[in-house]
Amino acid sequence: MAVQQVALLDFPWVLDYILASRFNGSLKQIRHAVCSIVLTLRTILSAAVELGVLVSEDPNLNDGALSAKPFIDNMVYVITECLQTFPLCLDSEFFHSFLEPLPSHLKFLCGNFHPLTHMKFADPAKEKVFENQTKAITQALSDLPSQCSNLELYMSSQEPILKQIHLIKEHLRAPLWMLMHDFRRLHSEEQMLVADVREAVRTIRDLQVRELQDNAPWADLMGEMLLLLLPLWKLSALAVAKGQDAFMRMVASPPLDANLGTQRLLQRLIEVLLSEKADYLDITLWFAAEPSSAALLGSAAAVDFLLPEASNDEEFVTFRKEGLTRVQEHIPLLQNHIVRLPKHVRAAIGARWRRVVEEVHLYLQLYLRVIEAFSEVQKEVRGFVQSHLFIEVVLGLPSMTWIIDDVKRTTSQPPPTLRNGRSTAAAAAAAAAAHSEG
Repeated sequence: MAVQQVALLDFPWVLDYILASRFNGSLKQIRHAVCSIVLTLRTILSAAVELGVLVSEDPNLNDGALSAKPFIDNMVYVITECLQTFPLCLDSEFFHSFLEPLPSHLKFLCGNFHPLTHMKFADPAKEKVFENQTKAITQALSDLPSQCSNLELYMSSQEPILKQIHLIKEHLRAPLWMLMHDFRRLHSEEQMLVADVREAVRTIRDLQVRELQDNAPWADLMGEMLLLLLPLWKLSALAVAKGQDAFMRMVASPPLDANLGTQRLLQRLIEVLLSEKADYLDITLWFAAEPSSAALLGSAAAVDFLLPEASNDEEFVTFRKEGLTRVQEHIPLLQNHIVRLPKHVRAAIGARWRRVVEEVHLYLQLYLRVIEAFSEVQKEVRGFVQSHLFIEVVLGLPSMTWIIDDVKRTTSQPPPTLRNGRSTAAAAAAAAAAHSEG
């Protein structure tokens, strides 16, 4: 059986298509009955709209005729309410919501249509149009009761199938709804984290000016780099959740073939990022001393192993192709800046970034819970659809970040410049040369 990969956000439409392919042949009479009712309602709607235009454009109508306009508006409104968007595959819930209100709607339409039959137009051409439209409405209103009776009859004969379709939709609706709620919460937490990073950048920038009389963009670079590193933090958390032993066995196997020393450095990187006492300044210095572990953790093979099956990996591809390069551009400059900070200033900056890293860790806990919830829903949907519809469907995890476009814009910009106009990379090289000479 071929496996169909379906993006999570597309699944409701795909499910309707699968159900329609399976059951619409058995529901042919019902679908025809619904179409007849819909066409009749549209005939009434079209005629009512035309009558509304005639009333609005005719200056010769008396006050009694003009008072008929609200009745036309009422007819248009109630028919528009009836003509809701129909699912691709109809079920019992839809028919009860569509069919049961129709008798009262029909009574309402007849009550509002009756006053219109007393209208008269001075213009013979308009009077002719008026007569044609009222005849069309009269015929349509007389057709509706029998059409509703036919639909009710067909529904009764196919009630088991309609209930089966409804139960399938209802069974899958609840876990998907909860999952979408989790995604919205994760989105909100990510926005709060970004806001916290920006607030930390402002605070540290002010501290830098006050204590060091320095306006260079050190704080901005560190804030940018922290957001760029979020994919790496996520992969570290996923590695721990999945089991580091299993992850290291994968890393040691083809195509990565990491040796024992490389594996130890990778484990150390994960520890540095997820330590309860993680210090962002120390993390920055770690990347300066050992840059290769980040590339290994962000590799395509590692991402494929750590993410659930059929996941959107755009966030990690962007990090691998653009974000990591940007981080490597920042590291030399930031390393030189950090080691030269006065002790009290470094302590204050480190304390402020530590609070941000704590927020990152809290965000990662929610991220892992959402990943776990998705994996459970993915498994449940796959088994349920296979056992009830005999189709193999795998839900695909959507992108789990909403700042990827911001990151792309950031990585497409040139490196920031210092006050003397040199790029950060150039300034870092010059500072390193001066330090070696000294």
